[in-house]
Order: sequence, then C-alpha cells, then structure tokens
Amino acid sequence: MSIKDTGGNQVGGDLAAKALQAKEALLTLQPKVQHQKTELFTLLYPTIVELLNKHVSQKAILDMLQTQGLKLHPSRFKALMADHAKAAEFSQAHRLDEEGTE
Repeated sequence: MSIKDTGGNQVGGDLAAKALQAKEALLTLQPKVQHQKTELFTLLYPTIVELLNKHVSQKAILDMLQTQGLKLHPSRFKALMADHAKAAEFSQAHRLDEEGTE
C-alpha cells in the first residue's frame, strides 16, 4: 500500500526504491588511495617489525613493498612506523592498566 502526498505522488515504494538505489551507489565508493595504503601498512606492520628486528634493511623492505604495490617514500614509512609504535605502546599501557584494576 502506498501513500499519496499532497501533490498526488506516491510515497513509500518510490522512496524506498530511491533509498535502495542510493545505498547501492554509496556502497560502490572506495576509500582514498592514501587510506588504503595506511590500512595495508597496518596489516603488514607486525611483519615489518619482525623483519627490522632481524636486521633486514628499511630499503629492502621498501623495495619489496613497492613490488607488492605499496610504494612508500622513506619519510612516510618512518612516520607510519612511529604512528604504529605509539599506538602499540598505548594499547600495551591500556592493557596493563586494565589488568591492574581487576
């Protein structure tokens, strides 16, 4: 059952169809490339830290990342590493606080 608005147009079915069409269009949108790079780096961060701890050079890591489609400037790499290290440190401190309050 559809309702007619004051202008005589059907409301309900048409509106639902437009909303569904808009939702489907929105779901086709992709994050910015920079965000995708950051997300990929986040997934790879533990492996990168492991490699750095094994004394694999930053250059070798950057070269391999580039061959896998993640091209990063060395300064961007360092900034991402610092950001992730801070986040890991905060997460560790937060966990320790929670353990201490139990």
